[in-house]
Amino acid sequence: MLATKIIDYMRSKNYTVFSGTRNFNIVYVEGMNEDGTLNNDVPNQFNDRRIVIEVIDGVPKIVNHWQATTEPGSYYTYNPMNPKGAARIQFGQYQAWAVGQHGNAEPHEALIQVEPVTVCRDLNKDFKRTGDKLDTGFFGINQHWGYDVPLDDIKKSSAGCLVGRRREGHREFMRLVKSDRRYQTNKNYIFYTTVIAGDDLIKSAR
Repeated sequence: MLATKIIDYMRSKNYTVFSGTRNFNIVYVEGMNEDGTLNNDVPNQFNDRRIVIEVIDGVPKIVNHWQATTEPGSYYTYNPMNPKGAARIQFGQYQAWAVGQHGNAEPHEALIQVEPVTVCRDLNKDFKRTGDKLDTGFFGINQHWGYDVPLDDIKKSSAGCLVGRRREGHREFMRLVKSDRRYQTNKNYIFYTTVIAGDDLIKSAR
């Protein structure tokens, strides 16, 4: 079961895992299909998953999940906003996001980066992290929607953010994370998010 695989993987990495009703775990798995199988993680496509998991009485369960990308598309890879190269978030877990507003042309509620994260700078524009320099700081790596752009063309919807493809799916995601007990208690709660390589997840589960 995918939820169990993900939680077991997180524990094997000593990541924080939350248990209990509405104590959600936000996870992105790169290069994974809706059914939990791997894909070839082709650049410039929404072929990753945004997943919310709840662990109740020791049993992990996927509450909901959506098409996503954890990587910048071709446009911002070839035309990076930073001279060091496009940002590709380093796999790992970060407590770095709070509820806020993303975007100028189409402002919408999102999870906004409020603490440092580490990214790999794709200076050689090869769409890979391998050999890239690490850069830690505040880069506006937000969790927002992808403007309903096509599945196979990220266009300008991501310069390195964690992006759910569809507006409606993103609204579902935000409704869900805002129902988290900790956010309900404290509207400034800073959410954890874990970003995992799909091939590493499947390999570790064998």
